Amino acid sequence: MNKQMMALMVTTILLATSTAGMAEERVRIDMGAEEQSDVYDRACASCHMAYAPSMLPERSWKKLMSDLENHFGDDAEVSEEVQQQVTAYLARNAAEHDDKRYAKSMLGLLRDNDTPLRVSGTTYFKLMHDLVKPHMVGLNSKVKTFARCEVCHHQALQGKFNRMDARIPGYFKRGNRFVPDRLY
Repeated sequence: MNKQMMALMVTTILLATSTAGMAEERVRIDMGAEEQSDVYDRACASCHMAYAPSMLPERSWKKLMSDLENHFGDDAEVSEEVQQQVTAYLARNAAEHDDKRYAKSMLGLLRDNDTPLRVSGTTYFKLMHDLVKPHMVGLNSKVKTFARCEVCHHQALQGKFNRMDARIPGYFKRGNRFVPDRLY
């Protein structure tokens, strides 16, 4: 099966599962790693949310961890020992090593040589955030960036995301779109 066909199939499955059974139970995407790492939490979560390792493929984590002095405009260097421990943790728990539907779907939408350095750069992320326009985040003083998952997803720090429960500060959901609070 070619990549385009796979992407179409994954998208169809995602759309179907995100709406199926909503009356009974809302679909919650659980990205939390089975293995936890205090070293990762201390090294990374002191500056930003500790992203679930399954949010990116192993090659992306290794590339991110190889250039910490230029980490999205900041110097995030840590000791070599910490860098090795964090890199190993992320690699062991990356999307390829996670059996959850999210990881398989995200990987299925990547081209063979894609090495996304931002979770928000993945096709999966873009599909799941199709209703969220860039200005709702970038021009929103309470959000500022898609990297701050925890602002709109109240269980993001536990690796749990629910599209139906997402709340963008300054907006409310009306039908299938977000409307600025100031209009009402």
